[in-house]
Amino acid sequence: MVVLLLGGAAAGAARLDALERAEGLVRDGAHARLRVELLTLPRASALGASAEARVIGGSDRSRSAAGRLAGARLLLRTPRWAPFPNHPRVGAEILTEGTLRALASSPGRDRDFDFAAHLRVRGIAGELLVDRLRATDARRGGVAGLVDRMRERAERGVVAGLPSAEAALARGMVLGQDEAIGQATRDDFRASGLAHLLAVSGQNVMLLVALALPLLALAGLGPRGRGAALLCLVALYVPLAGAGPSLQRAGVMGAAGIAALVVSRPASRWYALLLAGAVTLALNPRIWQDPGWQLSFAAVTGILTIGRPLGGFLARALEALDIPAPARAVGRGVADAAALTIAATLATAPLLAYHFDSVPLAGLPANLLALPAVAPAMWLGMVRGALGVLSEVAPPAGQLAEMLASPARLSVAWIATLAERFADAPAGQLELRLDAPWELAGAYAAIAAATLVLRSRARRGADRARELAAAWRRRPRALQAALGVVTLALVLLVAVEALSPPGAPRALTVRFLDVGQGDATLIQDALGTAILFDGGPPEGGVTRLLRRAGVRRLAAVVATHASRDHHGGLVDVLDSYPVGLLLDGGDGTSDPGFRSVLAAARRRRVRRVAALAPLTLRAGRLTIRVLSPPPRPDGPPPEDPNPRAVIAVVSAGAFDLLLSADAESPSLLPLALPDVDAMKVPHHGSADPGLPELLERVRPELAAIPVGENTYGHPAPSTLRALARARVPTYRTDLDGTIRVMPAHGFLDVETER
Repeated sequence: MVVLLLGGAAAGAARLDALERAEGLVRDGAHARLRVELLTLPRASALGASAEARVIGGSDRSRSAAGRLAGARLLLRTPRWAPFPNHPRVGAEILTEGTLRALASSPGRDRDFDFAAHLRVRGIAGELLVDRLRATDARRGGVAGLVDRMRERAERGVVAGLPSAEAALARGMVLGQDEAIGQATRDDFRASGLAHLLAVSGQNVMLLVALALPLLALAGLGPRGRGAALLCLVALYVPLAGAGPSLQRAGVMGAAGIAALVVSRPASRWYALLLAGAVTLALNPRIWQDPGWQLSFAAVTGILTIGRPLGGFLARALEALDIPAPARAVGRGVADAAALTIAATLATAPLLAYHFDSVPLAGLPANLLALPAVAPAMWLGMVRGALGVLSEVAPPAGQLAEMLASPARLSVAWIATLAERFADAPAGQLELRLDAPWELAGAYAAIAAATLVLRSRARRGADRARELAAAWRRRPRALQAALGVVTLALVLLVAVEALSPPGAPRALTVRFLDVGQGDATLIQDALGTAILFDGGPPEGGVTRLLRRAGVRRLAAVVATHASRDHHGGLVDVLDSYPVGLLLDGGDGTSDPGFRSVLAAARRRRVRRVAALAPLTLRAGRLTIRVLSPPPRPDGPPPEDPNPRAVIAVVSAGAFDLLLSADAESPSLLPLALPDVDAMKVPHHGSADPGLPELLERVRPELAAIPVGENTYGHPAPSTLRALARARVPTYRTDLDGTIRVMPAHGFLDVETER
């Protein structure tokens, strides 16, 4: 068996040499014109987007150094002003021009994420900082092109009829396309111990086989025919779902098990695991450095060494209780799921502590509660994906896929709700940090020793369990039933309490939401009325933050101006919440992102009002006074939307809050501004020479700067100095997280997330 791993490593040596040669051809700072084909869909960020691509050759088909990069994988980085084409497709050919950047890692193990090392593990030779790009009509052909087209049709089937949030999750869970899943949602799944559901892996292969096997039997296929069909299905599903490290491992192990079944040979799980290691190392000899690969193999090892014996022990304990057959069957399923979850959690805990500094303690209850929805979500997604593929030749298949949207949405939404609730659960995570490899090895040695001790004492524990079971059976049936009902009621009560969404605040509350490099401010009054100014960027996860704040509906949403880091998250907000009014600060913009906000409002039949001064709106106990911008003459909007962004004062009783989006002092100082209790610092704290005068005019008792990681230098040192000289207590979302301000009795009570 060990020979398999050594053989895989040896076979990968040639691949490693090729990767190193390609990396050596990337000359840092060199200008290049390249023809590339996309390997992944672009992943958006606050500063632009990125996607992996393979170089086809130089755009001029020359034999220059750029042309010699043919076959190398690069990470394309596009700025916001040179975006990827609309609706890009994997396999599409793109002409690019930009600057090459070599990968550079800091020496030693830095606690910060080493992005260059991450790219090397993925086989990427360097980066291309794109200045301009243009899509062609060409696409790759052959088997890869066929898989690309099948994946696109499958994707249409998987997402048909689903809202954007559930569609993104369904694509990630079934097809491994997770670029549309926001970072906040990813964090929820990781913190709740459900991250494995977003990584297409062995569970998907197992469920695919479980779905197909009875259908193949009904079709009248014999054992060999069923095995051959299952091998073809697995071989097709792995590339369709992205062929990530964990899926490669699962595909090889599944194929080995199916092959053993076909030839009537006993299947060895350990042999299959080592074969998977050999194959994945042969394909990419650097893959062992990938945390996903490590976690995948560690989880399977834990299931084989701990999960199976533990599951057997729990099953024997259930049988000894002499409970009714239906309850025993349910209990057996719960016991198996608990055993697998405990084993996988124990086996991956040291790696999670090593790579991510925490271990999700909420994983066991979260996975048990997710269990009834996981199989339906995966099976419905697979069926809908297959119908999407068939819709090319049989259009009614696409309609059937859309008809299955409602049950698919329920199962996916349930899993997402569990992830969100358990991510916020008290003591849901254990902060544990392992800094060095020897600490990691020590942790695994301790787990192995504890496992050996427990297994050696299992017989004594089994005898004791039988004694307790016998004592339980001697109890009156009525008492057994009563205790069972009480236990079930307590479990349900705890589950309902844990999973119930937070309630709205009972007092006036202002939240400067942490959406990264963006802007989103939520105001809620004591009656439950809620108003949202801006929604941050699309990846900021604003809808999740609104749910955490207890929002059920929004009386008004204010889109202050056309800027991705302000309006980007509002489409999801409009799709997710009942909204009474959209205050439109687009100023007639043609920005496609902002136009999609207006389209969402029309689709949801939300009343739209132009945000032009003077304008006063009331909602509950809140009053919005729009002070700027005034109407402008007919014609195209100005190139820079910031000076005409919505400037408003939100009031509740004696409390006044100044919100000015990205409009700075030249737009603010000419206005009749009142004294305010709190203000949002304009434009994420950018340099603003007029800020001292503005602070003297409005005299705030508190200032908040919505800001995230950025390359603009926000907040500017001059802005921070002006606030310090004015003695204004200042909070920042990049340092403090979401900032919550609660005015009461003339004072401002402030709570921060960090």
